Amino acid sequence: MDKEKFVSITNQYMFNRVMIQKDICKDFLECVLNKQIDDLIYKNAEQAIEPRLDFKSVRLDLFAKTKNEVFDIELQVQQRADIARRYRYYQASIDTTSLDKGADYDKLDTSYIIFVCNHDPFKAGLPVYTIERVCIENNSIPIKDDSHWIALNCKDYKKTKDKHLLSFMEYVSTGKIDRKDKLVTSIASAVDKANKDREWVNKVFSVSTIGEDWEREVRIARRAALKEGEERGLERGILQGRAEAARYDSLIEHLFAAGREGDVLKASKDPAYREQLFTEFNI
Repeated sequence: MDKEKFVSITNQYMFNRVMIQKDICKDFLECVLNKQIDDLIYKNAEQAIEPRLDFKSVRLDLFAKTKNEVFDIELQVQQRADIARRYRYYQASIDTTSLDKGADYDKLDTSYIIFVCNHDPFKAGLPVYTIERVCIENNSIPIKDDSHWIALNCKDYKKTKDKHLLSFMEYVSTGKIDRKDKLVTSIASAVDKANKDREWVNKVFSVSTIGEDWEREVRIARRAALKEGEERGLERGILQGRAEAARYDSLIEHLFAAGREGDVLKASKDPAYREQLFTEFNI
């Protein structure tokens, strides 16, 4: 198989395609959380959550749930400075949309947000970061809000003491397949099977290229807008530049969500058409 046309597990589309498989998703959760997971009764790739029409929507990579628990699994290949705030916003979005009007707060499901990172998200050298709410004055007080944030630093997989989890993280980081590990072999098999679907693979590469072109345009536009504001010495100009960059980011999310990949590249090259799309999506 042409290596240039091989889609690995660290590709967002491949990750979603593999993790949407019930057995793999369940085994992954049991591996990371080190506990038995009840039968998954609902799962969806790229789950859109919109708390309110005038609020920023959230598109979750993989959303799954059991009778009393919800799981959000996110792939993070690139280092992001805002990962903590992403946790915070995802948590708020999941909670506000999972509780019926008038329901008591004890009806909130136990939730887990898991970020699979191919880098060290918090730059502290830990292979796994488990983040819980604590009382600063006395961290022995049980808060028990039943929300759990976990980040896997697959880059430092060698520091992981759990052999099962190490095998998974090593596979994400290096592509090495531990043939004795059921989860890794299942994922690798699913990846190979997906790569045999050449029509899908070509589409992934096409969309990825468009996305890269768009992101490049966004970065250029952001730098230009910020530079203009800085040169004019106006805080207002800088804020306008940041706002415009945020509009670009929002537009690409809407276009991909609508399956309109072709419009992404067109919008990046045609300012008039871009403005038309801003109006269409009320951005």
